[in-house]
Amino acid sequence: MAGPAAALIESSGALGTTSYTGGLRLSQPHMALPALLAAAEPDPLRAALDAVHAAVTAYGEDYPSLLAEVRACLEVTRP
Repeated sequence: MAGPAAALIESSGALGTTSYTGGLRLSQPHMALPALLAAAEPDPLRAALDAVHAAVTAYGEDYPSLLAEVRACLEVTRP
């Protein structure tokens, strides 16, 4: 498995959870829900920015790899 899903499984040791400073464990599926809701915003730019922000929050400590993947997708679609 590759991409964000693989990192979620490998980094936390428990499927679907992430640990933040202080040992607080959060449910990533629950933290990802705002990303889906944000994607439905009527303004496309606002939808994209809010969805990425929510995804970074859900992704956890390894968020730089998620942002690198987002940047790579943008490079492919750039005219």
